[in-house]
Amino acid sequence: MKVTGVAVLLLASCVGAARLDEAGGGIAQVVTMLKDMLKSSQDDWKSDKAAFDKFNAYCEDNTDKKTTAIQEGTKTIGLLGNKIEEIQGSSGDLSVKVADLKADMAENVAARDSAESLRNKENKAFEATKADTEAAMGQMDEALKILSAVGADQTMANSADHEKFMGKYKDKALLSIGASVKKALSAASFFLEPEQKKTVTAFVQAPFTGTYSAQSGQVVGILKSMKDTFKANLETATAEEKASKEAYEKFKKNKEDEHADMKSSYDEKQGTLGTNDGDLSGKKKQLQESTKQKGEDEDFLSKLTVQCKDKTDLYDVRKVFAANEEVALSKAIAILDNDVASEKFGAVDATKFIQLSSTKHRRAAATPRSAAAELLQKAAKGQHSGRINQVLLLLQAGNPFTVVLEQIDKMITAADDEQDVDDNEKKWCEDTNKDNSDNLSDKTDELDGIQADITKLKNDINDPASGLKFQIAEAQDSLKTNLKNQGSETDTRREENLEYQKDVHVMEDAINTIKKAEGTLKDYYDSLDNQQLGDFLQISSSDDPDAPDTFEGDYAGQNEQAKKVLGLLGGLRKETVKEEHAAHDAERTGQHDYEDSMEALTKDEAGLYKTIAKLNKDLTSKEKELETKFEDETNTEKEKIAIERYIAKIKPGCSFVLDKYDTRKKARTAEKKALNTAKSKLKGSPSFKSAQAKAKEDGFGKCKALCVKDEAGAKCKACLGGISVPGYCAGHAGAKGC
Repeated sequence: MKVTGVAVLLLASCVGAARLDEAGGGIAQVVTMLKDMLKSSQDDWKSDKAAFDKFNAYCEDNTDKKTTAIQEGTKTIGLLGNKIEEIQGSSGDLSVKVADLKADMAENVAARDSAESLRNKENKAFEATKADTEAAMGQMDEALKILSAVGADQTMANSADHEKFMGKYKDKALLSIGASVKKALSAASFFLEPEQKKTVTAFVQAPFTGTYSAQSGQVVGILKSMKDTFKANLETATAEEKASKEAYEKFKKNKEDEHADMKSSYDEKQGTLGTNDGDLSGKKKQLQESTKQKGEDEDFLSKLTVQCKDKTDLYDVRKVFAANEEVALSKAIAILDNDVASEKFGAVDATKFIQLSSTKHRRAAATPRSAAAELLQKAAKGQHSGRINQVLLLLQAGNPFTVVLEQIDKMITAADDEQDVDDNEKKWCEDTNKDNSDNLSDKTDELDGIQADITKLKNDINDPASGLKFQIAEAQDSLKTNLKNQGSETDTRREENLEYQKDVHVMEDAINTIKKAEGTLKDYYDSLDNQQLGDFLQISSSDDPDAPDTFEGDYAGQNEQAKKVLGLLGGLRKETVKEEHAAHDAERTGQHDYEDSMEALTKDEAGLYKTIAKLNKDLTSKEKELETKFEDETNTEKEKIAIERYIAKIKPGCSFVLDKYDTRKKARTAEKKALNTAKSKLKGSPSFKSAQAKAKEDGFGKCKALCVKDEAGAKCKACLGGISVPGYCAGHAGAKGC
């Protein structure tokens, strides 16, 4: 405790006042009085004073050493306690991070395994698709090769248009080619769509005459179109397989790099945890040793204090009161009148000189036949109809009416069937286009929704003012500030406590010094059995040792003067005791405030750890959700692209069907009209009727003569029925000729 110049002046004023008024008392006045008392016994005190000073130096030296050791021990114990708490806090934080890293690494491995499994399935599906597509293309090539051989491919110079009736083929060769065509088409039709397959099947099941048919050309067109489609699909699938493989390899590398980084961080933190465990064990051991050493020092100091007091008491008792009065006086003067005592007494004034440090706490998509032929030629020229050309060929070949009319009926039926096919294809294209348009719109809306979710999740994670990462950083900063405040308040409290211990030590020294002086004088003058002096001092305490037997005799010495000295010393001691009690009260208040503050800070610290753990858990959840949304976005984009590709794929065919539908229907209607007109002309001709009558007569057989004469007569009917005329008439009473 430092004493300012003002304090010195105040002390001097008090001492001066004490000299003027003995009731106020003062150390200086006591010393003066003792010196006056010493005058009468100066010759006797020197030899015993030297022995007592040596013993007193031993007590003070060891008291200082042990007091310093206890203070250092208290400081060391506080520092070790803080360090242990710091290591435990670090280990707790590292344990949470290690657990999170371990979980993240497990998720990383699971993601890679899942991606690898998906990649293998995609590759297996691609290889199967590739094999099927190549097989289909091979079957189609074989069918096209055989159809080209018979001239079905109108894109080649040697088509059926130039080889009418396939005249260069003999009957057996023609049959062989027909069988080959059917076999190849049957194999290729497996890969066609339902409507295309129906057309090819109809072609295969029709009689193979060796003449060119428009249907064969249509089949070739279907096969070529499907082959081109399969080729395009194979190229697309190959490109998608390549892109998927590249994406997988990139994903795999990113995940492996990410896993390596997490593993490195995990190993590093595990190493730090191991180091912390070692440091924690060492610090705990040091704390145990320091606590033990401090206890031993305190025990020694306690015993030393008792020993010194006992020694002093023993020393005083051994004096011969009368012969050693000078020693008692000299000892009192030596205790009170020296630099150490002056510094102690100058630093002790409960009301004017001592100001304990205040604690400041911080918070914290011509003939009838020729007429019919002429009519058909005109229609064929205008309609480019293969069926009309076939009828013309039949008429030119001179086929009978029945053959020609039968073929016309078949062709009209075929035209109706083709119209049904066109109607179905038109409906399919219109329905499919609508479905694709709706699906594409739905996927676009779904993709927009997913992208909006991704934007929101990114904001939830990375928003600079409210995102989870910002909240975590803010909470971590608050935690650092909290820990810093704990350390700062602990340092401040420790400094205050050290200052308190120093102040108390100084006051204890002052009190002990006064007590020694009082004891020295009292021991001597009590021996005079001065009851009045004892009543006047009132310094007896249950902690003090019993007074020794009084010395009997007539020796009075400086008894009266001693009363005044002891009165002054008693007053000074009481004021110092009050000051010491005030210091104890201030220390208790400071310690309570510190403990309350630390309790609040510790509770805030636990809350911050909990908040950080929850925010990290929310961050992990949001990042996983974001990753899932990215996958959803990729899958939805793939589905959208697939719909767009399918729209592009069917667009040429459907555009042809829809654009040519009305033209084809109009042409087919005209074709049927021409065929029906030709049929009507043929049926209305006399030749047709004559042919019909001849055919009818020929149909009477052996009954011809009877039936031509009278077809309705009983003779004709009986002949046709193979019975006699009477027999016929018996069953047909009233019939002609009966």
